[in-house]
Amino acid sequence: MTKAIIGATSAICSIGGGVDQIWASARAGISRIGSSNVIDKHGEPIQMGLVPEDHLPPLPPELETGLTSRARRLLRLAAPTLAAAAKELKQPVRVYLGMPELGAEQAPWLDQFLALLSKASNIQIDLEQSALIPRGRAAALRALEAALEMLSTDPSIPVVVGGVDSFLDLRLLAELDGEQRILGSRVMDGFIPGEGAAFFVLHAPTENVTTRTASLDGVASAKDSGSRYGSSPAKGEGLAEAIEKMRAGLQPAAPVGTTFAGFNGENFDAKLWGVAQLRHSDFFASGMFMEHPADKYGDTGAATGALLTVLAATALSRQQRSGPALVWAASDSELRACALLST
Repeated sequence: MTKAIIGATSAICSIGGGVDQIWASARAGISRIGSSNVIDKHGEPIQMGLVPEDHLPPLPPELETGLTSRARRLLRLAAPTLAAAAKELKQPVRVYLGMPELGAEQAPWLDQFLALLSKASNIQIDLEQSALIPRGRAAALRALEAALEMLSTDPSIPVVVGGVDSFLDLRLLAELDGEQRILGSRVMDGFIPGEGAAFFVLHAPTENVTTRTASLDGVASAKDSGSRYGSSPAKGEGLAEAIEKMRAGLQPAAPVGTTFAGFNGENFDAKLWGVAQLRHSDFFASGMFMEHPADKYGDTGAATGALLTVLAATALSRQQRSGPALVWAASDSELRACALLST
């Protein structure tokens, strides 16, 4: 199966609690980035794009203890968002979830996250046929690639794809501050830490679609040895390789009309995009429109791919942007991924 239909969507980030609100805010140029309560090494507040506390429901009492603050934050972001996207599905549901680049030592709760999410959301998750992809910004698109493979195996049951992340973690912020990666008065080549979650339902293709909706035409991922923390030279080739891999499985189609880019404000990603656009110049329309909404809500980390996908699906289904639409994201590690959507 090379195509699928995108069904119900849900999302949350600093500029909205729902895909409609986020997309409307992004189109209107509304930003929700401001001073946080976290102080950097120079004694200045770190600018962040955070979801207001009163927009996140509390966790069940049994989940409030024994978890780190970041785990609890991720659950509070993901649980209501998953519940909104999956509420019409027959349960248990298959979930493929992009997560931050965390190891067992950093996050001993990681292996249990789907079970915890099931309790927090009141959505029964089929743990045997679900998966976590802890690979950073491109994780949700890699999860989408894996979900499409699962849907090909059993097209009768939809798959829920998502991503969640939050930079509201003191240790993480201290590390990024030490590396001079957080945008501020003394750092020009940096990013605004943010947070968010997004989920969407992936259906097998059907001839019975009666409403205008978005379809997934292709998805691919690639490894880039020249990653930010890699030992090889950073040639910026990984995204171009992912697009080449995706294009190999596409039917002839119109050039890309809109790109929903995974920029986060750092120059590193600009190099990736520059190489990809140059190598695949025939893939893009001359008047292609660029969307990079992270400048409104900050870097949403592992939620990036899923959030851009639901925004692209909304824009296309409402004819507010020209298709096909390319979505791409790049992790700090070697993973690069992209997807192509149309109506």
